[in-house]
Amino acid sequence: MVLLSCTTDDSSSISPITSVIQATETTSDLKETTAPTSTTIVEPSSTAAPVNTLFNFSDSKSLIGWSTQNDTVMGGVSQSTATWDSGQLVFAGDLSLDNNGGFTSLISPIDMSIGTALIDGRAIVVTAVGDGKTYLLQLRLANNTRFIQRFTTQPNELGTYVLPLNEFEAVDWRLSVIPNAEPMDVSKIVQISIYLLDKQTGTFRLAISSITFD
Repeated sequence: MVLLSCTTDDSSSISPITSVIQATETTSDLKETTAPTSTTIVEPSSTAAPVNTLFNFSDSKSLIGWSTQNDTVMGGVSQSTATWDSGQLVFAGDLSLDNNGGFTSLISPIDMSIGTALIDGRAIVVTAVGDGKTYLLQLRLANNTRFIQRFTTQPNELGTYVLPLNEFEAVDWRLSVIPNAEPMDVSKIVQISIYLLDKQTGTFRLAISSITFD
């Protein structure tokens, strides 16, 4: 099992890295985010997964560059880890609203090839064993703009969660939806993050087998 360390530095710009991503959003308002839940298609786990892979976790080296960021950066007490276990990236921990906290996040390495791969794509596909909680997937672009969509997991079942690219919503750094925002330029996507927030307190566990596209 491989344990990745968390980072706490904030950065307003994107720059390539090779190990651990720097922290980004640090705000006490995150726990009160009320952005609408986008429609998510949950397909049976027996459905064949797309072959267009962005990230797969077949070995422990696949976690290089992944990190977690918690509300501890602004005084909260939520905890999370990113570990590798039997071909899955396991994002797990405990979400608390104490001390104005209320979020945890899993952050991918910056990869300039993500946007290039997604140019002809229709959807991001997350294959994972969930816990019944609703997670938020964020796409971050090279110009530091952000787009989000939520997906609700099936507890203790391997599910395939399909998030159409045309249903992602533009948000500010507090994850609040920006009305009348410019459409997402898919070619500029450089980073993927997964958040747990929305006051879903208590322990959580999301075991991700792969992040692909269709």
